[in-house]
Amino acid sequence: MAGKRITRKQLLKEPDEFITTTGRVIRFLQENRRQVTFYGIILLALLTAGFLGYSYFRWQEGKALAIQQQGLQLYQEAFAGENPDKQKEPLQKAKEKFQEAYKVYGRGTVGQISQIYIGNCHYALKEYDAAIPAYSLCLDGELRPLALQSLGYAYEAKGEFAKALENFQKNAESEGGVYQEEGLLGAARCYEALNQKAKALEAYQKALAKNPKSKMAEFMQWKVSELKG
Repeated sequence: MAGKRITRKQLLKEPDEFITTTGRVIRFLQENRRQVTFYGIILLALLTAGFLGYSYFRWQEGKALAIQQQGLQLYQEAFAGENPDKQKEPLQKAKEKFQEAYKVYGRGTVGQISQIYIGNCHYALKEYDAAIPAYSLCLDGELRPLALQSLGYAYEAKGEFAKALENFQKNAESEGGVYQEEGLLGAARCYEALNQKAKALEAYQKALAKNPKSKMAEFMQWKVSELKG
């Protein structure tokens, strides 16, 4: 049996749900005008503050990147010539630029790039004790492998081979890592310096097996032959 037909006239007499709900909202806003205005102002202020904060941080980031570029030009200039005596001044200036960039924006990868280059400048100036804390600030995040390798080099330059080995080994153990080969070679050098020839041989063999077409392959083959005696 078909349902009872509702005429258009009856429909027009029925209260419209949308209109009813809208009416209630309007009445609520009218009756609570002060509260609505107050909370509306707070919401607007929060949104404005969030937008301004975001814009400010983006501006800081852009400014830091521009200063980093200036530092990078000075850093490259330092190694353009062959005279080491002429490297010191541009390296000092480059370091100051990277320090300035870090002060402007020290967050995330941008801040860590500044610290890596601060460490590199100290390292090139043979200020290894100053390079180590700069690299250490980059152990969390995308630049961790580079920071580990840089720490390894800094400790190795200081003659602290056990600490250098600790950092090189972390990269050496990272399967497929960008710095695995370099980490293995660093670990091998440290094992040699610590008079652990068997472990040095193992590290060179592993590096050669994983990278048979490496530019360092000939050197690694020579080291394996040397350590085997």
